[in-house]
Amino acid sequence: MSEKEKTIHAEIKKVNAVLSQNLQIPVYQRPYRWQPKNVAQLLEDIYGSWKQVKSAYRIGSVILFENLENKDDGFKIIDGQQRITTLLLILCQLDSPEAIALSKKLKFNHSDSEKCIRTNNEFITYWLQENVAQEKADFLNYITKFCEFVEVRVTKLSESFQMFDSQNSRGKTLEPYNLLKAYHIRAMEDEQATNADKMNSDRRWENATRFVIDPLNTKDTPQDVLKQLFNEQLYRTRIWSKKQAAFDFSKDTIDEFKGHTIRSKEEMEYPFHNSNLLHSVALNYFNGLQVQVKGMKSRFNQKHLANVNDFVSINQPILNGKSFFDYIESYVEIYKQLFIHNEEVSFLKEFKGFYEVHCNYPKSYRTGDQYLKELYKSLVILLFDKYGEDGVNKYHKELYAVVYRLRLEKQQVKYAAVAQYPSEMEIFTIIEQSKNYFELRTLNEIAKRDIICTKEEDVIIRFFLDFGVKISSGKSEIDLSKFNLDN
Repeated sequence: MSEKEKTIHAEIKKVNAVLSQNLQIPVYQRPYRWQPKNVAQLLEDIYGSWKQVKSAYRIGSVILFENLENKDDGFKIIDGQQRITTLLLILCQLDSPEAIALSKKLKFNHSDSEKCIRTNNEFITYWLQENVAQEKADFLNYITKFCEFVEVRVTKLSESFQMFDSQNSRGKTLEPYNLLKAYHIRAMEDEQATNADKMNSDRRWENATRFVIDPLNTKDTPQDVLKQLFNEQLYRTRIWSKKQAAFDFSKDTIDEFKGHTIRSKEEMEYPFHNSNLLHSVALNYFNGLQVQVKGMKSRFNQKHLANVNDFVSINQPILNGKSFFDYIESYVEIYKQLFIHNEEVSFLKEFKGFYEVHCNYPKSYRTGDQYLKELYKSLVILLFDKYGEDGVNKYHKELYAVVYRLRLEKQQVKYAAVAQYPSEMEIFTIIEQSKNYFELRTLNEIAKRDIICTKEEDVIIRFFLDFGVKISSGKSEIDLSKFNLDN
């Protein structure tokens, strides 16, 4: 294969050579989030190599995408943004002309990036003054001429993302959902989406990874709603609905959220893709109306949320690109409404009061209890997805009884047991395949089954007694007499 035919080219380059290129940060990149401890580690590694008079120090690898059809695009940084940005900050303070020139052109797309840049810049000023105050010129010379990258240049965007999927930022494994963001931004390019659309999708995604209830409260700890949602309520729900045991969401299972890309002006690959095209056309049409569609049933009784698409469903086929981001944003907001926001007393007031008491009981911090809590939340979201507020009001206690009987029946609640239980009982499939409340009666039959109690938990036992379930003791040390049971 000739050099021209190669789509991937790798070579070892000095830092100076890498930074002298027209580098750009694409809109789908994660924010720059290195902390001073990461910067200190890089500085100390380089400093140690310099003091040991090593002839070279390998900083790591960078993956750059080169668009051969438009050389003016420069080189987009697919992987290595954290290291490159940090080196720029260091070299700018050491008065490197190449670094200063690049720093003036490089654009960051997130406010988070700007905050970390300011913080790290202050730290670098302090570190350089403490360690190389009288030797800045020598330290600069060592970094630019003796430190090096493995530069991987890719000319096919699909290959650059495949390589990105296998890379880690310095010492920290990427969350599986972040691999999906890059994948679906790439699909938006196939859809010929605008940069504004890509940046908006990226902004919504990143906001969900650092959600705070009150942005004005600086003490409010950010929550990664996306990690929670993907790991539990989306991935496992989709798997359980297929009557399969659902274990961890990981890099090996992200294909569950990779679907079909509708490419502009291209025919579908196979006839079964036609339904995806129809779904995409319908979504674009209804979303473009910007009005309430006559006859449509909302999941919410008294509110309309602009960031919840009424046409999505948890188990729908995945359409790549913008449709996927709309799908995710809808369930991010639904999750917040069900399990985070409590200020609106009118929205599912009874359920939220029940959830607080019966899912957050004194020993609910135990690992097994947390497994059950996540399973219950997944069932509630699926029920809400199918039947809205009315369904949750009618069946939240039945779902609780189906799940939390395991806490009384088992001495230890293990992850594997919880992963397999829904598929064995088909509780997700019952909800997913139902067409009306009558077809949910099987859930009530499971909920009302007798319980042989081997683990005592007052809140849960009292719930089942009020719910009309017969409980008997399966262990001599379990004393049920205090609950006024007729044994």
